[in-house]
Amino acid sequence: MLNRMTIVGLATSCLTLALIATSGCASRGGILGVDGSADIPAGAIPEPAGAKVCEWQTAQVTGAAADQTVFYRADFIGNSAKISPDAISRIARNASSGLATSQPSIIEPSGDEAVDAARITAVSLQLASYGITQPMVEVAIPAALGLRGIQAERIANGIGNTRTSSFGSGIQPMGIGGALGGTFPGAIY
Repeated sequence: MLNRMTIVGLATSCLTLALIATSGCASRGGILGVDGSADIPAGAIPEPAGAKVCEWQTAQVTGAAADQTVFYRADFIGNSAKISPDAISRIARNASSGLATSQPSIIEPSGDEAVDAARITAVSLQLASYGITQPMVEVAIPAALGLRGIQAERIANGIGNTRTSSFGSGIQPMGIGGALGGTFPGAIY
């Protein structure tokens, strides 16, 4: 029978031999065939969680910032060049934030060249009154178009989305609360 010292020596020899064999594999292809320093092909590792959502949000914020310097037909009173009070306050915010100097102010075409020219002058003078020395103002079709016709009237009147009902005579108003009943208390729509 083998004595205890022989068994311990034999076990130590086997472990040493296993470590030498494994370290030799690590230098040629890694332990268990996985090479830790291998080149990883592009696209093999996915982007971190939220990367696509972040790109989408960045695009939305960029579009919203670009829309801050757009003046739609509703930003003027009637078919004139007189700027509405809300648009004047937006011009003041854009001038104080520096947005008015970094991107052009775009005016939605009215269809009348004389009115468009007068609107360019009105917006330029308003920007100049806030210290913008060389305002960039042009008439162009904005990226985000406003609503036309009956859609604009329905949104302005607070009707919003509609749904059909099997109980009534067709279309019923559906506010922010949806089918659960109208609007939030204290909200202005």
